[in-house]
Parts: sequence; C-alpha cells; structure tokens
Amino acid sequence: MDHESARRSAAFVGLATLPIGAAILLKPEWVGRTLKLGDHPVALRVIGAADLALVPGLLAGRRRLPWMAARAGLNVAIAAYCTHLARSEGNVGPKIAASALVFATAADARTILALSRGEDGPSRR
Repeated sequence: MDHESARRSAAFVGLATLPIGAAILLKPEWVGRTLKLGDHPVALRVIGAADLALVPGLLAGRRRLPWMAARAGLNVAIAAYCTHLARSEGNVGPKIAASALVFATAADARTILALSRGEDGPSRR
C-alpha cells in the first residue's frame, strides 16, 4: 500500500468511526441492547466519545499515523473491556465485539505500516 492509499484508508476508517461513535455516544442503551453488550451506558458513552475524538485527525489530519495508531490502541482497550464483560457477565455480544475489534485492528496495521513508511520513513526529508 502506498502513502496516498494509506491516507485514504485512514479517512475511510474515520468515516466509519463517525457514525459508530455517534451512535454509541448518543444511544448507548440501544447499542448495548442491539449488540448484546449488557447495560453499561456510561462505559459505552466514554467509548463513543473516544471514537469521535479521533475522527477529525483520521479525516483531515496532516499526519494520519498518530490518529491511526491511537485508533488501534483504542480498539485494543475496547476489546479488553469486552473480554472482561464476556468473562464477568457471560454475554455473547462482548465476545463477538472483541473478536471484531481484533480483526479491525489487524487490518488497520497495514495502513499504519504504510503511513509510517510515508510519514516517518527514511525517504521523508
């Protein structure tokens, strides 16, 4: 993946994160019920707000690498929280969410690597 493709990929992640983060922030009870995550509106609002905080950098940041890296870190943190929920409450939804977040983060790794080569790599002066 070249640098411009990686920038477009980061923007796509931002476009996907925008409605997801907004839904989680504004309708946490609905999201919790729909995804079978349990009744955790405060935690879901925090997750939604964190998602939305990343959107401007993913969509329009001059450097997108730190925003994609932050997104990957947030995904890992959310997956860990979902794993905790799955173990403590036994709901299937958090297991599915954690797995989806791990796969999304693995896919994002390709973008992160391409951005690191283009933004911070040796050819950049």
